[in-house]
Amino acid sequence: MTPTFENLAENESLSQAERLAFIDFRLRYLGEIARSDLIDEFKIGQATASNDLKRYKVLRPENTDRNNTSRTTIATDSSFSPLIMLNVHTALNFILRGFCRNELLTRPPYLPAGSIDALMTTDTLQEKNVVAITRAIHSQSGIQCCYLSSSSENHDERVLFPTAIFVDRGHWYFRAYDRNAKAESCGFKNFKMARIKSAIQLPQDKPAFHESMSQDEAWHTLLPLQLAIHSECQNKSSLAKEFGFVDGKKTLVCKAAFAYIVKKSWHIDVGDGGNSFYHFTLENSESLRQIKCADNLFK
Repeated sequence: MTPTFENLAENESLSQAERLAFIDFRLRYLGEIARSDLIDEFKIGQATASNDLKRYKVLRPENTDRNNTSRTTIATDSSFSPLIMLNVHTALNFILRGFCRNELLTRPPYLPAGSIDALMTTDTLQEKNVVAITRAIHSQSGIQCCYLSSSSENHDERVLFPTAIFVDRGHWYFRAYDRNAKAESCGFKNFKMARIKSAIQLPQDKPAFHESMSQDEAWHTLLPLQLAIHSECQNKSSLAKEFGFVDGKKTLVCKAAFAYIVKKSWHIDVGDGGNSFYHFTLENSESLRQIKCADNLFK
């Protein structure tokens, strides 16, 4: 059974246990770690960082190899055995917000408190699939996978080039270029991690220039969504208070790549004729329709 961080801290000093956990996390989700990564993260000297890597090698001798060309320690996937238990949602939080020892510890709250465990959400994440995605982003390479789309019956294998991850209310997504996309459509799309099936990293398959993140116009474009409380809304005052509207108005600014998800989660009527339950009306829809990379807002 894989030990917890508390188990590790019982045998090592707390500070070294933290650094060993960081090594374990980097190897699992990014596939490699350099001595400089430890130095930058913990502000330690070269000798301490070298000793930490040696200690990790003693504890998990089959987990790593040395890449002398890049001077990094790399994960050996065939024999990798995690040093500590690490929930996949916690690992994704580390990638998004930075490594934090407190997320590894189980401690009582200062006040009566509770949380809805990420595992209770509809997202059921498979670690091996998430690892393939995060390593591909880190190494700028591709993955081969099946994706169970909600809008298409096409579940064939496809080659994706992941570029970024993001989260919306507990649902994890990744942005990627779909090499199998139809010629007339934009190759950059959002994919829900929980819908990925049997992802395999393709370390040697690198994106072409048009498949790289720099060419994702929707990721780099910000859209101002000028919202008003919807005319058919029954609880206008409480909704305005909850969402911080002033005189019934509010402007949200989001990446064009996020626009469709924001529309759905905020229940925004964009004037596309859909019969749905709405909280808000998009008042500048006509001007946003002129922006090519805002297309998915009106799907």
